[in-house]
Amino acid sequence: MRFVFLVLSLGLLTSCSSTTSRRDPGVDFKKFTRYYVEHRLNDNHATDAMIAVDLRARGLEVGHGPLTMMPETTEVLVTYDARWTWDFRSYLINLEITAHQVRTEKMIATGTYHHPGLTPKAPEKMIHSLLNRLLN
Repeated sequence: MRFVFLVLSLGLLTSCSSTTSRRDPGVDFKKFTRYYVEHRLNDNHATDAMIAVDLRARGLEVGHGPLTMMPETTEVLVTYDARWTWDFRSYLINLEITAHQVRTEKMIATGTYHHPGLTPKAPEKMIHSLLNRLLN
């Protein structure tokens, strides 16, 4: 009986992740090769650098930093909103990534990854999962 109670209690304590995304169906991301990830001034966790690393691993040319440093040849501007929380350690609880076509300033994709709970997920895994949904 105690074992059953323990198993049910653990099930309630674990958290579920949710991912939502929207893409412009008329946009082919394969034609874009030059991306820039804008650094948010309120982000002290180098989230922009983590997003850039994941995009580079996909074979893309990526820069990151303040918007004023964006190269003129950039095709896609990536912005993000990262909500970190602290519970004896800092961890990412919510991440929203948005991609804009620079030439037209049109939003071409947006997505959110929400992971509440006691068992944090590595931010690199959250970023990878969300970018998979947006770019593929």
